[in-house]
Amino acid sequence: QFGTGIYDITGPAADVNLMGYAAPEQTAQGIHFRLRARAFVAHDPETEKRIAFVSADTGMGSDLVNMRVVDKLTEKLGSAYYTIDNLCISGTHTHSTPAGFLQYVLFQVTSWGFVQESFDALVDGIVEAVAAAHTNLKDGAMHANVGEVDDANINRSPTAYDRNPDDEKAQYKYNTDHDMTLLKITDGDGVGMGQFNWFAVHGTSMNNTNRLLSGDNRGYASYLFEREINGPTETVAPGHGDFVAAFASTNLGDVSPNTMGAKCLDTGLPCDAITSTCDGRNEMCVAFGPGTNGDNMESTEIIATKQYDVAKTLYDTAETQGTAVEGPVDYRHMFVHMPTYNVSLPDSAGEATLCPPAMGYAFAAGTTDGPGMFDFTQGDNSSNPFWNAIAGLLSKPTDEEIACQ
Repeated sequence: QFGTGIYDITGPAADVNLMGYAAPEQTAQGIHFRLRARAFVAHDPETEKRIAFVSADTGMGSDLVNMRVVDKLTEKLGSAYYTIDNLCISGTHTHSTPAGFLQYVLFQVTSWGFVQESFDALVDGIVEAVAAAHTNLKDGAMHANVGEVDDANINRSPTAYDRNPDDEKAQYKYNTDHDMTLLKITDGDGVGMGQFNWFAVHGTSMNNTNRLLSGDNRGYASYLFEREINGPTETVAPGHGDFVAAFASTNLGDVSPNTMGAKCLDTGLPCDAITSTCDGRNEMCVAFGPGTNGDNMESTEIIATKQYDVAKTLYDTAETQGTAVEGPVDYRHMFVHMPTYNVSLPDSAGEATLCPPAMGYAFAAGTTDGPGMFDFTQGDNSSNPFWNAIAGLLSKPTDEEIACQ
């Protein structure tokens, strides 16, 4: 059995910092288009096992959001159908949605702390989306299909990628993943209930000058697909149709939608390939999308349309060219404490224990999709007494952490 659901998670649209670029001055001043949580539930009547997957127009998942959603779902549905183990909440990684919903200090610096309105909108909307999918369960079928999306992403750190071993790079056709994997969900009569797909591209078509809440290229692709199936917006308002189309995030790490590449704002020339700087400074090095002069909204629509076009083809051919997803419903989930995790070293060199996490200066340089500030540059390994002192005020590393790193 399968069920699908969708609900609004837009949140505060004014004076709240936007999550993703870590730019304190980037605060919301309106809405590009509304944000949604899109969910599907798969249920096995024989074993009573079920899973819920949510793709939400937000920067990323949140442990605190997960826990509160589980509590509210139990309260709303009258039983603990969904737990941390069988509920997966995934952010589309748009960089243009309200910040302040994570409980960790690092992610609250630019939003000046926790923002209850951002958190509540996410939690309440996700709960409603999952609850709708839960109550909408029907006998049905699921098919998987895979295809390539071209000219929709580039590697924003190609010089780093080129340092991978040649035999490893030879296994791949491109220096980014072009594959889109799509799940088509139909009811017992073959009527489409939804589609959920995964494709590697950052939600940064709207750059750090943007002040409007936006689901970026993935959210716009969802809008296009849902409009195609549910009908025009004059007939069915966005987010209110029966069909749910989620464009979810996957291995998008250094994968940019800004396909025209990084250029210096002052000269128009390409940035330095190694450090992503212009005359030694990172602030002037910015990646441009395919829109006219890098226009944010036009770029968003172009990258979204490329994803939508492939997704629609995969959806239409899923039964004839794809694979039926059959068998029992099950799930796996675990927490791993990485700093105490042992790994085997190559060439029988024994074992090593992983270190606590640490961030170097290069982290503050940002990326070509959203440059940082001051004199930080990508790839920097050097030390600076001033920034050492500032960093020490936030968190002073122990001798053991320094030795491990």
